[in-house]
Amino acid sequence: MDQPFMKLRLGLTGDKSYYLRNGTEDYFKKMRAAYKDIQEDTTSEYAYFAFFTLCSATLEYSLNFVLADYCLEQFGMDRYKTYLDEYIKLSFKNKLLLLPHIISNGKFVMNEDCFAFKRLAEMIHLRNQLMHNKEFLVEFDLPLNFKVEDGGLIVPEGQESIEFNIEMKDTPIQKLNKENCIYYGNAMGDFKNYLMTPALTDGLKANKMIKVHYA
Repeated sequence: MDQPFMKLRLGLTGDKSYYLRNGTEDYFKKMRAAYKDIQEDTTSEYAYFAFFTLCSATLEYSLNFVLADYCLEQFGMDRYKTYLDEYIKLSFKNKLLLLPHIISNGKFVMNEDCFAFKRLAEMIHLRNQLMHNKEFLVEFDLPLNFKVEDGGLIVPEGQESIEFNIEMKDTPIQKLNKENCIYYGNAMGDFKNYLMTPALTDGLKANKMIKVHYA
């Protein structure tokens, strides 16, 4: 089912009229095109970063739009922004986690065990690492214990040359590969199909991504 392109609030008695535009499909369209290129290996290494960034931007914009739509419906034009401003202040991950609970007024919660949520939460974490990456000293084991005498290092005969290994974890950008991009793309598709589109059309129902909240 297609999402509404916009919502209108018409001033039929001379008041100002307003619209709330849903521009998320423009993001999803570009994301789908990049996803197809990655699937078919018709892309270059840099495209993984571009696709990942597009996924992150699409998700955040989509979350914010669903919240705006909810606040407008619940609180009206005069009060919606007061509530929306507070919801938008939530951290990226908490915004995703709490969205079903917020927009269903507590009826549903996120299924934290589902594939899509886990992948999207992972994507958010990786996005934060990529955008705010830092380097610090990392300790490693050196298999040496030479003695110091009279201010000099005593190197035993036969150990003038040594070999040792340094094990390094993947950096955030090294985690961007075809396999992970496909995972993130599929998770975004589930988010749209099982959460976002129902929220904007017929209403939420229990599915593999959201479940009924039993207090």
